[in-house]
Amino acid sequence: MPKAPSGRPAGVPKPYLRPGSNLWQVKVKVPKGAGGPAQIARSLKTRDYAEALRRAPLVVADIRREIEARRRNPDGTRKDAKGPPTADDRKAAEWWAQVRVPAPDAPGRFVIPAKHVSEWEDEIDRMLGEPVGEDESGRERFARDREVRTRDFIGLITGSRVPVADALERYLEQQGIRGSYASRTRLAVGRLTTWLRAEGVTDNLHTVTGRVADRFADALSDRGVATATVNSLVSALSAYWEWMRRRQVVETNPWQGQQRRVVSRDRNADKRPFTDDAISRLLNGPADQTLADMMRIAALSGLRLNEIGLLKVADVSGGSFVVRDGKTPASNRSVPIHSGLKSLVNRRTAGKGKEEYLIEELTMPPSREGRRGGKVSERFTAYRRSLKLDNRQEGRRQSDTDFHSFRRWFITKAEQAGNAESTIRAVVGHKRDGVTLGVYSAGPSDKQKATVVESVKLPV
Repeated sequence: MPKAPSGRPAGVPKPYLRPGSNLWQVKVKVPKGAGGPAQIARSLKTRDYAEALRRAPLVVADIRREIEARRRNPDGTRKDAKGPPTADDRKAAEWWAQVRVPAPDAPGRFVIPAKHVSEWEDEIDRMLGEPVGEDESGRERFARDREVRTRDFIGLITGSRVPVADALERYLEQQGIRGSYASRTRLAVGRLTTWLRAEGVTDNLHTVTGRVADRFADALSDRGVATATVNSLVSALSAYWEWMRRRQVVETNPWQGQQRRVVSRDRNADKRPFTDDAISRLLNGPADQTLADMMRIAALSGLRLNEIGLLKVADVSGGSFVVRDGKTPASNRSVPIHSGLKSLVNRRTAGKGKEEYLIEELTMPPSREGRRGGKVSERFTAYRRSLKLDNRQEGRRQSDTDFHSFRRWFITKAEQAGNAESTIRAVVGHKRDGVTLGVYSAGPSDKQKATVVESVKLPV
């Protein structure tokens, strides 16, 4: 048998000759869970060993791709993919967490002592498994899910990747935090974690810089969270980070100075309904179709801007606007469709499926989950100003009116038409006060609500 020279590429099995054959072959072990034979042998179709060495990497790569394909389900997931960490996985992680030692010059980071480095390398090799091929530079490639799992494991043990909620329960327990403050802290951490994943930022304490913290606070405000609530969540996160900073888990507290200023109401105009003249000019002005339709719906239904944006064809097919995701429990309601909106609704629903949006052209950025058409408010402001409808009270920096003034106008007209306040509240989604109506009554009938809606007339 020819003597095999040295210099075989790393990770490529050594070619061999089968008894009675003069053609070189290569053999690759099949990992458990892939099914089929325990190993796959394939001929290199050459008698020359040097040529066999040249062909071996390509043939081995093909075999490993075949094995990897056999390990996958039709949806691409691994047949042997693990679910939640097992007791053994958690035990191994706990053991390495005890073995590691703090890095001397990197707060919150850890290193593996020299006496355990060999065991650590064996652990990493075990997690990576057999390579599935090589990249262009000759480096071994491993299955993507194993690489991700191994990288996450290394990050957790060395402290380079620490989930935001990793020390949360320990923090709450050591600080003696209970009740509503604990709930608020958990809420803040949960919202941050969800936002980090949605924005494509890793759920990792070390990725939360001051800029990321600023973006998160802005995202809360953009979703309509009250400024006081934003500051409450930021304050909870700041206290949590400060505790971790003192324990050398993180180096800085990015939440300091991230509170939002509560704008004093005395500097803003007290908002009011549109006048009939303003309604006429707005609805008959040169607005684009999207804005024109949304203004008309708001004026003749009292729906909020975001409620209009979330309407689907199924929500208008029964002769009423059905609000399902309102800002409060009372907001979830049905509002009879005004006769002046029937043609608009028919035009907007023609040829659409039930799950398509009524105003389909609106967008919903990832940072504004549940808020379709946020830009409409900005476009409306520019449109209103173009019509010279920008009245401001003396010394105030905001206009007296905004898109919500359509809703104010609708309520005003419904009241002036002599409708009962309790029925108007049911139509616009305000809480019905008192025990009698707020607790015992099932609410007004659809006919009563339709009377309220139809009593609102657009100015001639």
